[in-house]
Amino acid sequence: MKNKFETYLESRFRLNTKRGITNEIKLYQLWCEKENIQIENANYNDILAYMNYCREKGNSKRTIYSKLNCIKHYYDYLQINQERQTNPVIDVKLKNIERNILQSVIKYEELEKLYQDYPTAGILQKRNKCILGLLIYQGLTTSEINKLEVKDIKLEEGKIYIPSTAKSNSRILKLESHQIIQLQNYILSIRPVLLTMAEKNTDQLFISTGKTGIKNPHNIFSGIKKLLANLKKTESKIKDAKQIRASVINHWLKQYNIRQVQYMIGHKYVSSTERYSTNKLETLQEQIEKLHPFR
Repeated sequence: MKNKFETYLESRFRLNTKRGITNEIKLYQLWCEKENIQIENANYNDILAYMNYCREKGNSKRTIYSKLNCIKHYYDYLQINQERQTNPVIDVKLKNIERNILQSVIKYEELEKLYQDYPTAGILQKRNKCILGLLIYQGLTTSEINKLEVKDIKLEEGKIYIPSTAKSNSRILKLESHQIIQLQNYILSIRPVLLTMAEKNTDQLFISTGKTGIKNPHNIFSGIKKLLANLKKTESKIKDAKQIRASVINHWLKQYNIRQVQYMIGHKYVSSTERYSTNKLETLQEQIEKLHPFR
């Protein structure tokens, strides 16, 4: 475990982070040995028992969750090497994380209505409708939207290429017919105007407005923030882009198998996709209310 796992960590984390994870795994391994548990085969209840052990030793809730994150990396490593199919830590973390997903999921029909009703009177509204479409129909993150370039939109093919990020895989997804029309108009008519106003030249797809006008075309985050703020005025349920993405994933899981959704959403690990399943969340929530040491 040690050499291969540490090599895995070295390829993904800085030295101090890698050292911290390694130390936590050693402590967890010692506990497993003491409890006669094979670390590679530990299950959900074993992780809960370890959490209880840490709590009884006086560790804070924050410290225990930090330990859980370290342990999660080990089981991610086993999954990547096909030595294990599931990650037991994912289920345990539902108490404060995944349960919130279930509580804040928005019906897909409501998301579509937000898109349909979004006004397109001004040039920024036309830009924002394109962004909103990518949030709702392709489930993109704000980082992925910010990274898009004009060449990533394949209008003739009716597809979009989403480049990889540090947290997501690249993929090619279908564009809805109404998106193609909106994006074509944006690229040919709206974007050139924004570039002229910004006095900049960039391949980036979406051009942003700064606090004092259109000054920074290399960062669309402020534009998305304003878009979401406007959406909240129409639909109070809207919290942020992550909530929209979670709702899209939850909707897709009702239509496609989990491996398809993993590809469509760009998750590196299938365990990341599993947490968005409503049925799984409801079952896990019942279990955690009975067993979780933090309830």
